[in-house]
Amino acid sequence: MTPFQPISFGRYFLIDKIAVGGMAEVFKAKSFSHGGFEKLLVIKRILQHLSDNEEFVDMFIDEAKISVELQHPNIVQIYDFGRIQENYFIAMECVEGKDIKDILRKLAEKRKLLPTEYSVYIAHEMCKGLDYAHKRTDMQGSPLGIIHRDVSPSNILVSYSGEVKVADFGIAKAQISAYNTKGGVLKGKFEYMSPEQASGQTLNHQADIFATGIILHEMLTGRRLFKTDSDVKTLEKIKAADVELPSKLNPGVPKRLDEIVMRALAVDRTDRFEDARDLQSALLEFMYPATPDLTRENLGHFLTELFSAEIRKERDRLESGTKVAADLREHAPEIDLDAEWEESPGSGQTLHIKPSRTPLFAALIALFALGAGLVWVATQQTQPVVTEEPVTLEPDLSASLHLQIEPDINAVITIDGTVIGQGVQVIHANLIVGQEFELKVTAEGYQTYTERYTVASQERLRLPITMLPLPPAPPPAPARIVNPTPAPEAEVPTPPATTQPATPGKLNVNVRGGWAEVYIDGQRIDTTPLYHHALSAGPHTIEIVHGATGERQSRQITIFPNQTSRITF
Repeated sequence: MTPFQPISFGRYFLIDKIAVGGMAEVFKAKSFSHGGFEKLLVIKRILQHLSDNEEFVDMFIDEAKISVELQHPNIVQIYDFGRIQENYFIAMECVEGKDIKDILRKLAEKRKLLPTEYSVYIAHEMCKGLDYAHKRTDMQGSPLGIIHRDVSPSNILVSYSGEVKVADFGIAKAQISAYNTKGGVLKGKFEYMSPEQASGQTLNHQADIFATGIILHEMLTGRRLFKTDSDVKTLEKIKAADVELPSKLNPGVPKRLDEIVMRALAVDRTDRFEDARDLQSALLEFMYPATPDLTRENLGHFLTELFSAEIRKERDRLESGTKVAADLREHAPEIDLDAEWEESPGSGQTLHIKPSRTPLFAALIALFALGAGLVWVATQQTQPVVTEEPVTLEPDLSASLHLQIEPDINAVITIDGTVIGQGVQVIHANLIVGQEFELKVTAEGYQTYTERYTVASQERLRLPITMLPLPPAPPPAPARIVNPTPAPEAEVPTPPATTQPATPGKLNVNVRGGWAEVYIDGQRIDTTPLYHHALSAGPHTIEIVHGATGERQSRQITIFPNQTSRITF
């Protein structure tokens, strides 16, 4: 395949083609400004032959109008909208990563499943973005009534840093839409429609919740849920919603997660989660005691390793494309953006915006300008300085340790016997990469925490550590009073001693990086995450077997009555 040749496009420079769809083509692009300022973004440009199709143009404008109203970390941000040389376009945030479709396809090639904790985290982050969109209001506080209607794996982006973003509101329904879907016309990908959407019924935000449930089911099982050999069969299968429990296809899925997925996939909307916030809360409760921040970091490392070869190629193309774009910019004439937009020299064509659409475009561009200050870019790359001699960069061999101690006690933290900090929150930035070290946390009145760790280059090891109180000392035995001359008639038979059963405690077990089987005192109990498992007071041996690697780890723990103990491997 011929490599894409960077070209100028108005004020932007298209440096790499990402994809071509039935309605638009998508490019990575660069914009330049004074003082060496550069910005990486994505240009979505309507296909040339559709520029005169009023229906497609109206849909494209609607996408811009809806998306510009949404400023949220879990939604791809819009920067600009307009038309250049008969091409309508949207300029948006560049998320350097992969969509769910790419991730599941790559894992299928390796005959692997996406770890359960990552599947749950991605769905959790999706819900945050969708709930915001569903509840967005205008300046007067009136609901905009936004429904995505096309929540599918190709529209959920995951960056190489672990951020999750909902993209493409191209067919979203909202009160501000100028374009209305004709009666009897189904919009969206058939395999990810809700039963009411497949039946052509009136939709509400719960259609997006059903689609989220489909994606979560497919991430957990690695299999398409409703896909068949024909659209008609697919729609009929969705209406029946005959869904197998995820655990039937992946035994590592816990029962609680089965319940969450099946509730999201309920045919009757009254049985489904009320809104995306409810589904998000259920997933967050399932993730506990792991935190989204910790999982995001691990997911980023997971994707970086999974797509390491692709990342190198993407960055090489980006670097070479940026050099060409910078050269094009240096030789291109200044563009008068107030009068008209022109292509690169030689086209000899100019475009004047049609008067009938001028107020709309002006208003949209003003809104984009206001929103641009709030935009978060998933990952930004600083381009290397181009010199005559190649620049050799030393590898970053740094690693750090972030500790959060519970409860609020004055703990002392040591690494291989050297004190590195004291308190409830400690950050240590000078770890030796690749070398195993012993971490010890001590506090008066609490059991000592000891564990061995090894960190990789650039890893930020975050550890929530729960310190357990020392068991109370047994009370002293009462002094025995001996009567030297007991009266025979005073002897009373001693009743048999009664032993009160010890009050049990509870145990939570979780794993960083995947899932595992949990064994307690040699007996298999369940898979992680294991929550509130009742366990008798006293010492126990906890062992896990990692689901992906088969690696075994074990620890000793003492359970105290009426207390919940936590272990994170």
